Amino acid sequence: MSGIRALTLLVEDPSAAAAALRDAAGWEIEADFGSFASLVAPGSVPLWLNAPADGEATSQGIVLHMICEDVDTAFEHAVAHGAEAVREPQDMDFGERSACVRVAALPGVTVDFSRPLP
Repeated sequence: MSGIRALTLLVEDPSAAAAALRDAAGWEIEADFGSFASLVAPGSVPLWLNAPADGEATSQGIVLHMICEDVDTAFEHAVAHGAEAVREPQDMDFGERSACVRVAALPGVTVDFSRPLP
């Protein structure tokens, strides 16, 4: 059996997207070569950002679900670092606390901070 090694998003400017996610979510930039960047977060698979090939579309309609201990603090940090609030922190009817933001450098991608409710 095989598992997920990494998740790749196609974005116009991988360097700008990596910097925006580093600032908004506190991830570490592992590598940045301009047309490719890699970010890591503790306990997670790497997120790779690639520039699209000629004629290839960028990623759209993607939600990155991030597990975090304190959804409210993660949301406030992201917004304070330039992310756009999409949904304020709230307890969801499916048993999770969740909040969503968008980062301008990642059009078409929503970041969801969440954790299971006790």
